[in-house]
Amino acid sequence: MISGSVLTPLLLPFLPGRAFSLKGFSIGCALSLLLLAVVDFPSRLPAIAWFLIMTSISAFLAMNFTGASTYTSLSGVRKEMRWALPLQIAGGSLGFVLWLMALWIR
Repeated sequence: MISGSVLTPLLLPFLPGRAFSLKGFSIGCALSLLLLAVVDFPSRLPAIAWFLIMTSISAFLAMNFTGASTYTSLSGVRKEMRWALPLQIAGGSLGFVLWLMALWIR
């Protein structure tokens, strides 16, 4: 949550891409890979699940800043929401399902 709501606005000019959701995804990706390197998971399945969940949440929270910027337009916000929101929902849902599977598979 910190990567999407705090670090993305702070590092906005330095993150790749134009879309805020892509910027949030990139910083969420970096921080979740760092966390996954530190935390010892019993298998790869929960690690992949948490990676998908963390990057989806980070991208969603960063996308909330799209309308608050001075260099975004209403049509740009609508365009980004049209393609980014389904990807975020799919990533978060897949991560949640994988996490539930990891709880049962052990």
